[in-house]
Amino acid sequence: MTGKTIETLGPGEARCPGLSTRDIVMADAAAPPGEFMADHYEFMGSDDVSYDAYLSPDYARREEERMWSKVWQMACRLEQIPSPKDFIVYDIADTSVLVVRQNDGGVKAFINSCRHRGMQLAKSEARGHAAVIRFPFHDWTWDTKGELMAIPCSWDFPHADKAAFGLDAVHVDMWGGFVFISLAEAPSPLRDYLEVIPDLDLPLPMERRHIAYHVQKVLPANWKIAAEAFLEAYHVLATHPEGLAFAGDANCQYDVYGKNVTRFLHTIGFRSPHLVGEGNEAEILQGIGGGAAGLSLRPGERARDVWADHLRGAMGQQLGVDLSAVSTTQMMDSIEYFCFPNFFFFPGLTFPMVYRFRPVAGKVDEAIFDLYFLKPTPEGQDAPAAPETVYLGPEDRFIEAPGMDARLGYIYDQDVENLRQQTRGIKSSRKPGQTLGNYQEIRIRRMRETLAGYVG
Repeated sequence: MTGKTIETLGPGEARCPGLSTRDIVMADAAAPPGEFMADHYEFMGSDDVSYDAYLSPDYARREEERMWSKVWQMACRLEQIPSPKDFIVYDIADTSVLVVRQNDGGVKAFINSCRHRGMQLAKSEARGHAAVIRFPFHDWTWDTKGELMAIPCSWDFPHADKAAFGLDAVHVDMWGGFVFISLAEAPSPLRDYLEVIPDLDLPLPMERRHIAYHVQKVLPANWKIAAEAFLEAYHVLATHPEGLAFAGDANCQYDVYGKNVTRFLHTIGFRSPHLVGEGNEAEILQGIGGGAAGLSLRPGERARDVWADHLRGAMGQQLGVDLSAVSTTQMMDSIEYFCFPNFFFFPGLTFPMVYRFRPVAGKVDEAIFDLYFLKPTPEGQDAPAAPETVYLGPEDRFIEAPGMDARLGYIYDQDVENLRQQTRGIKSSRKPGQTLGNYQEIRIRRMRETLAGYVG
């Protein structure tokens, strides 16, 4: 902080005292390139941010008309539609999209609405395989390219030109094994929209990973309240205190790359700066899993380096992937990239999550949360087909979801309870907006500024 005192720092210049995330990561035995840790923060003001966007049905309607209809959105992973004629339905607010794998391996997407009477061609959240796309009400039929094939009693429809009654196509593009759709008439190229993401130097490309587990839960909060809860680590102190002895929080690094993309980097294997002293490295190693693995420290070694080296060998052998060149931070830290409006992915190996948040049609106070866990795909193999989705309702807990890791389920349940109480509190508040931290909550401010650029 250039030697200034807290009293002389300018707005947005203050940082947590003590070791920064950069200090910790660049001292790793296997440090990443310096550019990986480059600071991309910018101060964006300290004005309160209105609560109205969470509460107003009119604001939700404007989001649908002006924002969801314009942006690129992650609709699915390729392994969810691995074979020709596989399909999946992606819903966003009142719009439903049918995504279909083509015979040549490509992907097309269509508005999920029959050209005859408007009925959905496939149910919301459906996933399956069909030789043709068939209208379940009256049996009109299209091929998977969206071209009309047959109309029962076609003699009654001389006015329905087959060439003009193809399915209503939407734009599709791909990055990293993810399928993106845009409802815009002429969207900007996906590569431009993703800003720095296509140029990330990832030790294992996202297309060489696959879905190992997918749980979808209805959350008791507006989709923005839900998404914003995962844009900062400021809440770790109060919400997840059991992790303070083994993880950073207030010294988390936040980066803003453009209108759409931001990042945080949250270190594991280093005590929270809220705790007095640097802690005992042997205790930290024990706490992050080294004890169960029979690991110990030699003089001068750090717990995070020893644990990362163990993971490179153990995970690499288990998955059939060479991880020897993966830096310590990319091996074990919580690294999260966000692309506006609702796509989060973690390129690290220990925390391999993908998040997606969507509004529920007609319900301002509910959101759909898709939580995916990705695994590396063994070299020389194709990604296996994605497993079936586990569905949780508003009152169901993550910790009880079949196949969910109990430790992570407990953490996500803590987050969900925050969302419930925050929603009730916002409705009760006489203060019209939230007061955000200049640094630790900068990603929320950027998200809201980008949203305002669409919605007004």
